[in-house]
Amino acid sequence: MDHLEWVRRHYAESAVVLDPDAFVEGLGEDVRMSRGAAIIVGREEIRKAVEKMRAVGLLSIRHDISGLWEPEPGVVIAEATVTYRYVSEVTPAAPVVSVFRWRGDEVVDLRVYMDSARGPQRPS
Repeated sequence: MDHLEWVRRHYAESAVVLDPDAFVEGLGEDVRMSRGAAIIVGREEIRKAVEKMRAVGLLSIRHDISGLWEPEPGVVIAEATVTYRYVSEVTPAAPVVSVFRWRGDEVVDLRVYMDSARGPQRPS
């Protein structure tokens, strides 16, 4: 599996349409996903989190990748700007860096680092 291509595809397909099944494809059963203080453990829990985001009106998450590196086998770092599109608005683009770690052919750790001052906020 080409890890760089997997990240490109994940950002271009599953996150853009925010499809819960597509979003968790390639994630390990015991995957750990963190963004700030929020930590979600398990593929099924991540699927539920995506479903909840859709339920509050999030339509898509667009990542414009500006850098993509595989500094060591099984680790990919993606630098991007991210825009969240809700039913009622589109958030300003915010800088984000994500670190993906694989075990075999599955992502087992995903860490998202976003500028909290500029990160997308749920509309009120």
